[in-house]
Amino acid sequence: MRAGWNPALRNRNVGTKAHGHGSDNKLVIPESWREAKRFYERLDSYVVVKRRVADHDMTFMIEPTRPGWFYPCTIEDVCCALSHLPPAHVANFSLIVMRQPTRKQRVLSPVWGRAVFVFDAPDYSGAAIVLESQNDEPLAWPISLSPERTRELDRLRADGHEVRKSRRRFEISTTPDSLRNTVLYRTLLHEVGHHVDYSRRSAEEWRGVTSTEREDFAHRYAAEMRERLQGLGVMPFARRIGDGALLEDGLRLEWFQAAQ
Repeated sequence: MRAGWNPALRNRNVGTKAHGHGSDNKLVIPESWREAKRFYERLDSYVVVKRRVADHDMTFMIEPTRPGWFYPCTIEDVCCALSHLPPAHVANFSLIVMRQPTRKQRVLSPVWGRAVFVFDAPDYSGAAIVLESQNDEPLAWPISLSPERTRELDRLRADGHEVRKSRRRFEISTTPDSLRNTVLYRTLLHEVGHHVDYSRRSAEEWRGVTSTEREDFAHRYAAEMRERLQGLGVMPFARRIGDGALLEDGLRLEWFQAAQ
């Protein structure tokens, strides 16, 4: 090899992502090989509340919210909505987790809620629905959207969110009422739909179902249940606070309302 010649400089990938550039400072949600739990199962501190819903014992785990964050629906709201669903559907899970995401989790894994088929927590292991706290910061979506994301944008508009399009992105502005519509009247029912879908399949069948098929079923379930409950005059319903119950259960009102 001739002196002064560096063959690495001839590699077109040098200094690019393909050559590993930036891999050591990539923004990721911290995980530990010592910790088997997924990040949304790791609760720092929480209050446990018991309720009876549709002849079924339900446990709530509620994390305190950070300043500027709140849960768009209350425990009583969730209980009311679930109490009007078929009892056999509600019996597919026994835990509702209301968790406070970190800002990094909000950036990298933004969700309204999750259906978890095995949630591992102290004194509890089983099926759960996770609902995440929200804030009033606008959401930014790219201009280029898949067909499913386009349909979701239409759902957000229907929930009452204001969607504005700029040259580079969609900006979604929320309100406490629009967030309540999304989380209580759609996300909660959507996650129940995932549990219903999971319960009617074997483990082998479930592994063979594509994510698109799973999401389509949950969206249909949520839409059908919402239409049915609206027809019965159950939804929408006024916000249920239960101030006395909040204090008795060790909860704080500010966890469930937007900052003034």
